[in-house]
Amino acid sequence: MARIDRIMTIAFAALQVASINSRRGILYISAFTNNHNVASFQGLGRTSTHDVSRRLLHKSAVLQTSHLNSLANENAEDISTPETDESNSHSSYMKKYVVIRKNRQSMAFRNGSPLVFSGSVQSTVQYGDSNPDDVKNHKLEMGSLVGIVVDHENDTDPKKRGSSGRRGKGKKQTTEVKYNQYLVDQSTKVVNAYTMDGDFVSKEDDAQKIHKKISNGRLIGYGFFNPISMYRAFIFCHQTSHPELFKSVKATINEKHGERETTEKVLELVLRSKIKDAIRARMIQNLPSSDTDSYRLVNGEGDGLSGLVVDMLGDVAVIMASAAWCELYKDTITRVITDVLHNEHPLYSKFDEPLGIVWRNTPLRLKQDGYILEETSSESIDVEKEATPVIITENGIKYKTYPYDVSSQKTGFYCDQRENRLNLAKVCEGKKVLDLCCYNGGFSLNAMIHGKASSCIGVDSSPVAIAAANEIKELNGISSGLEFVQMDIAQFMKEAESNGDEYDVIILDPPKLSPSVSQLDRAARKYSSLNRDAMKIMNKKNGGLLLTCSCSGAMTQKNGGQFFLETIQGAALPARRRITLLSSNGAASCHTQDPASFPANSYLTAALFSVSPLAE
Repeated sequence: MARIDRIMTIAFAALQVASINSRRGILYISAFTNNHNVASFQGLGRTSTHDVSRRLLHKSAVLQTSHLNSLANENAEDISTPETDESNSHSSYMKKYVVIRKNRQSMAFRNGSPLVFSGSVQSTVQYGDSNPDDVKNHKLEMGSLVGIVVDHENDTDPKKRGSSGRRGKGKKQTTEVKYNQYLVDQSTKVVNAYTMDGDFVSKEDDAQKIHKKISNGRLIGYGFFNPISMYRAFIFCHQTSHPELFKSVKATINEKHGERETTEKVLELVLRSKIKDAIRARMIQNLPSSDTDSYRLVNGEGDGLSGLVVDMLGDVAVIMASAAWCELYKDTITRVITDVLHNEHPLYSKFDEPLGIVWRNTPLRLKQDGYILEETSSESIDVEKEATPVIITENGIKYKTYPYDVSSQKTGFYCDQRENRLNLAKVCEGKKVLDLCCYNGGFSLNAMIHGKASSCIGVDSSPVAIAAANEIKELNGISSGLEFVQMDIAQFMKEAESNGDEYDVIILDPPKLSPSVSQLDRAARKYSSLNRDAMKIMNKKNGGLLLTCSCSGAMTQKNGGQFFLETIQGAALPARRRITLLSSNGAASCHTQDPASFPANSYLTAALFSVSPLAE
């Protein structure tokens, strides 16, 4: 019996090692270890190890058959062959899928990342009426609602690993964007294949091959398709992170409404769920509060809505669109945000007056996403509305903002530096402060009001920014110690050095100097020269503090942020200063991030350095 027990233990262990998770689309085998199954092998006597293992495997397989069938049925329910009402075939929603490769590169969005890179797409499939002459009919359009399916077979294309099929050391890896689009005719079951550009490739009379690819794959979520963007799909509802929402979306799609109606119903479900989550994440941070009513409510990928930002400026919600799907469904987005804030937000729903809603966008980002904005007629601009100021509060300091003026920067106020402004103020008491690229004076005001700085000068090249800063200075009752100067900061520092002016705390917060990786080298030289000149006018005898910032993602993300810090170190050498990094922070905590996605939201670095006295 002892020998048999050992055999069974070995067999069970082997089976456990062989267990493979069915969610990865591979056969699922598990050992059974309950008392009944163990007892069934007692009294085997001298039965051989091979025989015991064989019987154990056989019984395990038999007991697992029903489980495998249920898994197959469940998957078939998730990704079923679309059926439409023949009497309404032209108006009902036709299911569409993006099939992505199962490989190491696609692991990130299979595990929850919302953005599907173009090189990961294997094919697209849509069910509809085939008309070879109608390009719009057989090309998956921008903004199409799609199911994201991971192919059940591992991708073994050697071209993805280089011409030799091996990863050569030092070789640059490139990904070719090439896939076919399949249109399955609902009435004839004929499949027409097209290139990604819409050119006809082939015709097949049997749709079963396509059906099998879809039904055998793993449906991981739903999202929007974009044939132009480097991200071919944005997954707004992922099965792993939002299982209940996923079920609701699937049920809505199966209700067989019209194309536009189905998409808008699904989008409304997703928006309501994600915005409520975003509200909870801010309420936990005590936002809004009596001290701060300006903050970011929705932060794109960080809140599961890539390309969509919502900033709250007092009683105004400013929506910023930077992705094509946002502009395509602008009305739905505006309606849902308005409804949730007015009727379901714990604080805003109690307001006597409805919140203001402003829609803004970033034309350059939208153009990169393949969406070209129409020019706005000057007659449609409400000049009086644009000039209406909104008084907001941040860290107890009042600011005059103009969210209705769509020509102002971003959403009308930079709330990403909120925590950095307040933290720096704690070390400004009795210090002489210089705020370079001060914009509307956020760092200067915090240094004076909360930090009790002895004096502060804010410098910016924009006359509009300086005028706004002076208005805000008066709004907060500051009559002395704070001055705002309109001048190019490089010129100001040059003159300050010539005049022998010195400062104890310097803030350097320039605009984005490197919009893309291609401009990184030039931007690095500019960052270096600005920081060098700033350190030259630091207190020569006692040294001081330098808070230097970069909002260029290309700069702050390179080498995990090390590149930016090394650039500042390089700037210290010609300034004859030694520097020590005290802290490195990002955007305020309301600028949430999704840990599963690419850190696109990690665009801001605010690095605080201790700067030594001038080297003798």
